Amino acid sequence: MKSLRALNVGFGASRLAFGVFAGAFPEKIGRTWIGETAGTPQNQVILRALAGRDFAIGAGTIEAALRDDADTWLAVAALADLGDLASTLIARNDLPSKSVKITVALAGSAALSGIGLLVLNQLSD
Repeated sequence: MKSLRALNVGFGASRLAFGVFAGAFPEKIGRTWIGETAGTPQNQVILRALAGRDFAIGAGTIEAALRDDADTWLAVAALADLGDLASTLIARNDLPSKSVKITVALAGSAALSGIGLLVLNQLSD
């Protein structure tokens, strides 16, 4: 149980850290995702809001994991990542091809990580 708790806390911490970085440097994260338009003030508003989402999901996951109750937050994280993945695929014709590939890989692997931890938590109960 201790190692599973550590994995859940680590997942939350990585999400929280991503939120901090993305909030501080939205253009850097945004260029990877949506291309050159990430530098516009309008897009930076949206990117910072998404950074706040990731920060909140990470903080919630850590807090819940410390109580061995992270399942809800892991599900929320996976749904958020699947939303990012779906949004990217829907707009793929208007995004740089490289950005689509990177985002599909990152959002897909993040969603799978959250789902994997959720399954491990269920199996350990």
